[in-house]
Amino acid sequence: MDIYTGIDELIVYAKNNLLLDELDENYARNGLLALLGLDSYKAGTPDEDKVDGMETPDALLKDLIDVCVFAKIVEKGEVESLKKRIMQVLSLKPSRVNDTYADLGGKGNAKADGFLSEYAKASLFGKSANPAFVEEITDEGFIVSAKGEGKEELGAVYLAIDELVYYAENCLLLDSYDVDYARRAVCDVLGLDSYAPQDIDYDKVDALDRPDLLTATLKEVATTSGLITEEDGEFVIDRVMGALSLLPSEINDLFNSLPAKKATDFLYDYSVKNYYVKKSALENNVRFKGDYTKGGLEITINKARPEYVSANAAVKGNTPSGGYPKCSICPENEGFDGTGKSVLRTVSMDLGGEEWFWQYSPYGYLGKHGIAVSKAHAPMKVTDKTVVQLMDFVDRFPHFFIGCNAALPGAGGSVLSHDHFQGGEEMLPMHKAKGAVKLVYPKYPLAEIEVLDWYDSAIRVTSQSRQVIAEIEKDIREGWENYTNNAQGIVASDKSGQHNAVSLTMRKIDNGRYCLYIILRSNVKSDEYPDGVFHTHPEFQAIKKEPNGLLEAQGLFVLPGRLEYQIAELKECLFNKTALPADLSDFKLLHKEIIKENGKEMSRVEAGIYVKAEIGSVCERILENIAVFKTADETAEFLKGLNVFK
Repeated sequence: MDIYTGIDELIVYAKNNLLLDELDENYARNGLLALLGLDSYKAGTPDEDKVDGMETPDALLKDLIDVCVFAKIVEKGEVESLKKRIMQVLSLKPSRVNDTYADLGGKGNAKADGFLSEYAKASLFGKSANPAFVEEITDEGFIVSAKGEGKEELGAVYLAIDELVYYAENCLLLDSYDVDYARRAVCDVLGLDSYAPQDIDYDKVDALDRPDLLTATLKEVATTSGLITEEDGEFVIDRVMGALSLLPSEINDLFNSLPAKKATDFLYDYSVKNYYVKKSALENNVRFKGDYTKGGLEITINKARPEYVSANAAVKGNTPSGGYPKCSICPENEGFDGTGKSVLRTVSMDLGGEEWFWQYSPYGYLGKHGIAVSKAHAPMKVTDKTVVQLMDFVDRFPHFFIGCNAALPGAGGSVLSHDHFQGGEEMLPMHKAKGAVKLVYPKYPLAEIEVLDWYDSAIRVTSQSRQVIAEIEKDIREGWENYTNNAQGIVASDKSGQHNAVSLTMRKIDNGRYCLYIILRSNVKSDEYPDGVFHTHPEFQAIKKEPNGLLEAQGLFVLPGRLEYQIAELKECLFNKTALPADLSDFKLLHKEIIKENGKEMSRVEAGIYVKAEIGSVCERILENIAVFKTADETAEFLKGLNVFK
């Protein structure tokens, strides 16, 4: 038997005997991988018939641990402790066991007492693997409590743990039955086999709505005490906050019990409070409006996100090194220590009859920015079903927009290997654009079809009918996918593959109408433009070399973090009237244009204003670069050429 089969047989056992929820299966498996120090996984071949008859896990634990000892993953002296830790990962928390116990009638009820006895036997509850804590069965059910015998020199670490556990009670819905259970889990992450309660500053913790101060303190004192290395600090904090957070199934239950807006607000708030969305870091991102731009472009310099200067770099950057999970947005990331996502929590949903899930983005490009992801790892695609799925999403969450990138390398998103959408609560600049040319779809004359007064080749379709939206989208999408115009450099496909695709965004507007935005995209290349004819042209790549995706095409530019110091350096050169240094050689065009427009004499404040205005101007020209048709009339002519519009 291999290790992965041993893990999967224990997962089957937990589903059979320990009430392991399907939504917690990946989380539990990832917990076992972390416990065994494994950074990869491949599906095993569990013998489910063998497992089905088991009432205790002893044989399964022996099989797995024997393999681990043979592979020198586990020392023989760790075996007994490891058995208990494995069962902690697979078992329900005390609060959930005790809720079930109470629901069955509690102490004195034969069915309830039988359940508690059987669960204790099946989970090996009754002897803690960590000597600083004890496990007991009481009239109320399962209780984990601290012995309270610590080491004086670790007082600062115990205090940091106590503050975080109290914070979790306040902000992460940590149940009172689970306080010491969670405290033990944090001690386990830190490798602590001792603990003593400390006097915490309750007022300080009560005032907090995010854990940054407390996590920074724990990281500092744990490093100083030699429990962790500075290099491992962020991964350790991720695991600590994961241990203090609700399980995925609990998050889903709460999410589904709330109305749409309250549900999405709850998940976002929770993702901030459990340290998945690093809001404090995101608030330090630079964001400004592109003054004097026609569409009121929004520009953000995102310091939290890596810069992928090519489609190949994006693929590498979003593929975990160990091959598990298959990509950075697979459902298996939830709770996986190897990608630093112990705190990630997702909620399941049905889109177009398929299983998808929603999560918030840790990078947060816009207000409540999140992604909807297919549970199946399959390449991005835009088909007849896509627009149906987008409508399903806004039916459930009408306060969000949702969209999909063109499924093209170089003209779409950074993760093309896994079908997903992205959205948020914000209205993007393109959503506010006026119509430039109106068309009619004779089959459905009440549908509103407009080519927008926008930089992209963008079309807006509005109707209350799902069928109408779907039919019009299909006509435009299929027409564009097969459209070639050599004079304009547009090639539908060639020996290197498909080059034309659409990007779709859906909103719900007044009277329950669907509002669909269709942007025509192309990733065709030429000798003059080897990065892409309809890509950022070379003279503007100092600002953005990455592909321009869904958000940029709609007027929200997500620029790389390096620009923060480059802008500061450029501003000083302008103010001091000095030549550009070598590391700013790519900014010659911007430097020249700013001086030509404003003269050489300027204050620091003026230099900052001029630089931001110039960046807005460059972003405007990037949108002109990526537009396949350069005027609204040309886009309208393309539509009329499909012979379904007037």
